[in-house]
Amino acid sequence: MNTPFNRYVYIAFVLVGLYYAILSKEPMQATIYLGLALVFDPFNTSQKWDDRPLWQRGILVVHLVLTLAMIGWEIFSR
Repeated sequence: MNTPFNRYVYIAFVLVGLYYAILSKEPMQATIYLGLALVFDPFNTSQKWDDRPLWQRGILVVHLVLTLAMIGWEIFSR
């Protein structure tokens, strides 16, 4: 996949997820969009995970942990 395209789609999904989380108060929709954003890796997709800079791996891991936390919150808050 083309990295600039991925970057734009990633940012779009993150922004839509934040919109649903903050303005619409629909956390499940926000979780879906934030989870889908991870599919579109905004960094160089041809680079192996181990070869990436620490800050890129950190961003993606924090994003994943927050998305999983939102899923857990939705499941166990009912």
